[in-house]
Amino acid sequence: MTESRPSASTAQSDAAARRAAWSAYWQAGALHSCVGSWSGNYGGAIAAFWSRSFAALANGARVLDLATGNGPLPQLLLQQRPDDAALRIDAVDAAALAPAWYRADAQPRLRFHQGVAMEALPFADGSFDLVTSQYGFEYADRAPALAELLRVLAPRGGVALVMHHAGSVLVEVARSELRHQARLLADDGLLAAAAAVVPWFALARAGGNPGADPAARRARAAYNAAQQALSTAIAGEHAPDLLVDVRDAVHRLVAATGADPAPTLAALADWRAGLGNAALRSRELVACALHPGDVADLRDAIVTARGGGVTVAELGQEEGVLGWSLESA
Repeated sequence: MTESRPSASTAQSDAAARRAAWSAYWQAGALHSCVGSWSGNYGGAIAAFWSRSFAALANGARVLDLATGNGPLPQLLLQQRPDDAALRIDAVDAAALAPAWYRADAQPRLRFHQGVAMEALPFADGSFDLVTSQYGFEYADRAPALAELLRVLAPRGGVALVMHHAGSVLVEVARSELRHQARLLADDGLLAAAAAVVPWFALARAGGNPGADPAARRARAAYNAAQQALSTAIAGEHAPDLLVDVRDAVHRLVAATGADPAPTLAALADWRAGLGNAALRSRELVACALHPGDVADLRDAIVTARGGGVTVAELGQEEGVLGWSLESA
């Protein structure tokens, strides 16, 4: 039996959904893709890896950062080399970006390029002394993306990547959040129950008597049951932050409902859309995280194309494994 493949229109629709989900995320101001697990920019083992990589750059180097998000790597590099006036950084991402920390007039050494796929880079052959990516390259179609990376890399240029590890704590968090997102978005979940009860709350605020209607009583009972089920789930979770945040936000919205239900229903719809986008990002993270064989194949492909040494290692610290590092000599 031949496996069916998605049509071109379906693939385009999926790509558009991905761009929209990530664009909304970056435009909300996140600096990097793991905002639920980190505050500010990265530290610890990841920062140490990049500090070593950037220290090896010659003055006036040209650097390309792939899948840059809102630019945590360019920010680190600029901070580490404040006096390297000739440094040039190009940072690309398929999504629309909104780096709050960036001002073109204040950071002339950096240019962001949004709407750029890693598989089709708009740069000349041999343009860059270093190509980097932090939790980004693994999301690409790896064979053509690697071909493009190598095409734009200077003959003596280097590669430095941090990529998601299939056994990392970040993947564990993503799997947990997928369960939470599914629970919240379920037909009998809190968001659906809240949307069903809000019109009855609005009727009461307008002076009506919804308590006399059996449908209103059923909606109220379903809402209370959803709240209770969520509280039970929270008590059994090691990291229930998402569930707590949504439960509390929905409770505030419902309690503040006025005579017009429309504002509350619109806010609930925004929560549903946001959770749907978050679920897409979580699924991608889990699906794109690399196993040892994937990283070995990537290392071997670089060695075959470029020669020289390529070092692959697990990045970890007290919390556990954070990802793979890959660095060419």
